[in-house]
Amino acid sequence: MTDKVCGQKKNIVDKPIVLNIFSHTCPDLTMVDLPGITRIPIDGQDKDIEKVTKNMCARYCGDHRTIILCVLPANADMTVSDGLQMARELDNKGIRTIGVITKIDIMDKGTNAKRMLEGKDVSLRLGFIGIKNRSQQDIIDRISVKAAIEKEQLYFSTHPVYSSMNQQVLGIFNLTNKLTKILFTHIKHSLPDIMMEIKAKAKETEDDLRDLGPPMPSESAEKMQLLWGMTTDFISTYKNAISGKFDAKRYGIGGGGPGGRMELSGGAKIKMNFFNLYSEFNGYRATQEYNDMHIQKAIQMHEGDGLPGFPSVDVFIYLINPQLEKLRDPALELIQDTYQQLESIASGIIEKIFQRFPTMISEMMEIIIRVLTKERERTREVVEAILDSEQEYLFTNDKEYKDLRSDIVANKGQGPQGQPGQPGGPVDPNNPQPMMNQHQQHQQQ
Repeated sequence: MTDKVCGQKKNIVDKPIVLNIFSHTCPDLTMVDLPGITRIPIDGQDKDIEKVTKNMCARYCGDHRTIILCVLPANADMTVSDGLQMARELDNKGIRTIGVITKIDIMDKGTNAKRMLEGKDVSLRLGFIGIKNRSQQDIIDRISVKAAIEKEQLYFSTHPVYSSMNQQVLGIFNLTNKLTKILFTHIKHSLPDIMMEIKAKAKETEDDLRDLGPPMPSESAEKMQLLWGMTTDFISTYKNAISGKFDAKRYGIGGGGPGGRMELSGGAKIKMNFFNLYSEFNGYRATQEYNDMHIQKAIQMHEGDGLPGFPSVDVFIYLINPQLEKLRDPALELIQDTYQQLESIASGIIEKIFQRFPTMISEMMEIIIRVLTKERERTREVVEAILDSEQEYLFTNDKEYKDLRSDIVANKGQGPQGQPGQPGGPVDPNNPQPMMNQHQQHQQQ
C-alpha cells in the first residue's frame, strides 16, 4: 500500500493511508502517524520536503481536539527538536501534548534519560513517558507485542537508574493508562462542542433533504405532476422576487431576519435603476451648449427663401434634436440592465428549485432566456417609438418663455396690454384709438 501511494522510493506525500482495525476491547479512536520533519531531501523526495512535512503536521495537530504525542529519541538533544517546538506552538497551553521518549535502551553507556523524564531540561504540562521499543532484531525474530512489553518491564525494573525512579513515567503500560485518562478528560471537555456540531450538521442535512423535496416518482403521470409543481414554484418565487414579497424558499429559514444576509431584492434593484434614469440630467438646460453664434448659424442654414426675421421651426428642431438624442442611450441601457437583472434572478431560482435535476437547469434557462429576449426586443421597439414620437412633437414648458412671449397672442375681448374692450394692437398715447398696422390702413384706403 505504501509503495502504491508514495512510490517505491522514500518520498513523502500528503495523502493518508487509512488502516482500519476492529476490536471489541478498544474504543473508537483515530490515530494519525505523522512523518518526522525532514530538512534535507534524499533520493526520490521533493525539494520542498521540509515544507510538506511541516504543513502536514500543522494541519493535523492544529485541531484543538487532537492529542499530540511528541516522540523524541533519547539519544538526541531534545532542546533542538523541531517536533517539540511545533507542538508547543500549536498547543501553547500544553493541555494536549504528551512527550514520549524512545530508544532509551540504546543510549550511550554512562548516560540516561532521567533529567528528560523529570522535565528538568524541557518541561511539559502533561510530562514525559519513557518507553523501550522493540529492536529491529526483535521484529525479525517475530517477538510479540505482549512479550516485548514484558521485556520492557524487566528492563526498567532492573536498570540501576530507572528502577529507582517513579514507575508511572516508564513503560508502554503506563503510557496507555495516561493516554486513556487524558482522552477521557479531553472528550469530556470537547463533548459539548461535538454535540453542537452534530446538531448543526443534522439540521443542515434536514434542510437539504427538505429542499430536495419528495422522492422521485416512478409513474409518468406523477413525474409530470412533479415537473409542473416545480415549474409553479419557480413562477411563484420569481414573482415574489420581483415584487419584493417575503419568500422563505428564497431567503432560507432565518435568512432575512436580524443578523442574516440583508440585500435588495431583484425588483428593488430594477426600481432603483428606473429612479436613477436621467438623474445626470437634473438641472440640465438644452441651450447651455449653444451660444449666439451657433443659433445665428442655425438660422442662416434654415432661412431658405423666407422673409428675414421670421426663423423657421426647423431651426429649433436642428438645435434640439442632438440634445434629445442624449436621452436615447440611457433608456436603451436601462432595458439591457433590466434584462440582465431578470435573467440573474431566474438563474438563481432555477438552480435552487431544479438542483435535483441538473440537466433540467439548462433546458429551463434556455426557455427563460428565449422569452426574456423576445420581451426585451418588444420593449426596445416600444421605447424607441416613444422617443421618436416625443421628438416629433415639440413643445415648451419654459415658464419664462410663456410669461414674456405670450403677449403677442391677443386674448378674446382683451387687448395685449390687458385693456378690456379694445381690439388687439398697440395703442398711441396721444390717440385713444388703437393704432392700425399697415395692412389695416391699406384695407381702409
